[in-house]
Amino acid sequence: MNIPTRRPLGRLSPQPPFQDVMKTLFLVVSCAAAAAFPLSQAQGQSPSPSPGIFGSSGATAAQPMATPGRLTQTLGPWELTAPDSATLIAGGGSSFGWLNVLNGPLTINQAMTSSPIENGAYANADIGTTVEVVFTGGVVNGPGADLVMLDAQFDAGHYSIRSDFDGFVASAGALTDFGIFSTSLDFFYEHNPAGPFAASVVGVEVDLTTMGVPAGATVTALRFTCDNAACDPVTLAKIGDSFTLTISPLIPGSVGTFDATGGTPSGTIGIGYSLAGNGPALVNTGSCGLMSVDLTPPIGVLTMQVADANGDISLSATVPASVSGRTAHFQALDFGSCTLSNGVTQTIP
Repeated sequence: MNIPTRRPLGRLSPQPPFQDVMKTLFLVVSCAAAAAFPLSQAQGQSPSPSPGIFGSSGATAAQPMATPGRLTQTLGPWELTAPDSATLIAGGGSSFGWLNVLNGPLTINQAMTSSPIENGAYANADIGTTVEVVFTGGVVNGPGADLVMLDAQFDAGHYSIRSDFDGFVASAGALTDFGIFSTSLDFFYEHNPAGPFAASVVGVEVDLTTMGVPAGATVTALRFTCDNAACDPVTLAKIGDSFTLTISPLIPGSVGTFDATGGTPSGTIGIGYSLAGNGPALVNTGSCGLMSVDLTPPIGVLTMQVADANGDISLSATVPASVSGRTAHFQALDFGSCTLSNGVTQTIP
C-alpha cells in the first residue's frame, strides 16, 4: 500500500520586510506572546526532509514520517484524526504483516498513525490480536459516534473495542460487514512485494457510550481486538479534532482576532504564519519532532501562549493598511498534544 507524506509547521525566520509588516499587523501584548515558536530554523523542503537541514531523521522513501503530530482529514463521511501512538499488546501471528501505499515496511506504530490515515495498515491478524492506540489529547464522549474502526477489507474483519475508562473491560463491537465504504487503494503486502493488491477501506462507527463511558468523559487509550481471522486493521481513529484555528476577516483598519480552541488545557499553543504559501513543508518542531505543516518557509510566529482551562488562546490586533493585497497563511500547534490545527488562508483586501 502506498503512503503519501504529511504536512509541516515550524519556526522559520521571515525576511525582514515581511517580519516588519507582520509585527505591525499582529501586535503581541506580552513577552510570552512575543516569543517565537521553539522550533528549529530550517529551509523546509517538500516532499522529503534534507539531512543537512534537519539532521538525521531516520526516514526513508518507503516510510511515512514518524511524527506525533495529528491532522484531521476527511475520509468517507467523516472528519477523522489518527491516534498519536499504537502498540501491539497481544497476538499478531506469522502472517501478520504491513500494508503500505509505498513498497516498504512499516512498524505497527507507523501504520496505525500514518497520515493520510489510509496509507498504512496491517493484514492477516490472528484471532485475539490486540492493538492499543493512544490519543494524547484524549477522546471525549460527545453526542453520537466518537470513533471509527477502519479495516482494509480484503474480507470483513470483526473487532471488539475497549477503553481505559474501566481498565479495558467493557467492549463495543465493530463488524465491518456493515461498515461504510471510505475509499479504495492499492496496497503492497509484506509477503508478496510484487503487488499491489486492491482493497476497500471500510469504517464502522463506535460510540463510547456503548462501553459505559459517561457523556462528557474523556478516554486516552483504547484497544481493538480481532474477533475473527479476517482483520486487516487500518487504525482506530477519532471523529473530528477539537483543536481548531479560527480567524476573523482581516480588514485593514479593523481589529482581527485569532482563536485557537480545543487544545491542551494549560498547555502551550503557538500560531505560525507564512506569506510565501501553504506548504507542505517539513520542519523540526523541537519537542514535537519533525512535522509536516501547511506553511511555506519562511515561517514566522504570531504568538506563543499558555492556554486557559478549556485549552483556548486568543489574539487581537488592528490590521494596518500597509498589508492590503497580501495573502497570508496560518496554522496553530498545540505543544501539549503535538496536534496541528487546520490551516487558514486569507487575502487581505
